[in-house]
Amino acid sequence: MIVVDKQSRIPVYEQIKNQIITLIRLGVYPANSKLPSIRSISADISVNVNTVKKAFAELEMNGVIYSVPGTGCFVSEQALGDDKLFEKTKREISDSVQTAKSLGIPLEDLLELIKSVYKEESL
Repeated sequence: MIVVDKQSRIPVYEQIKNQIITLIRLGVYPANSKLPSIRSISADISVNVNTVKKAFAELEMNGVIYSVPGTGCFVSEQALGDDKLFEKTKREISDSVQTAKSLGIPLEDLLELIKSVYKEESL
């Protein structure tokens, strides 16, 4: 279910993390459901185990998933309503918009760029 574009400027661990969040939001992985193992995801998409571990570590740090030692990782109850994820996204977008403004990129061009990137990087 997870597909990575190794040619993308977005790091592979970010692609994995973003796709897991998308799958949770789509209801593929409801609250308290077990996620595939790090090793199985790594094997399925042919990436290093440490790359998948990094994605899972960030998801856990953001409260999207939780781990049960010896059992695996599960979707947390607050995964969809997590204000931390929203605030983190807001900060990242704000930083990018400020950079674009400082470079003199017009709002209309920036909005078109956002639309293009959104379509390009979606599942």
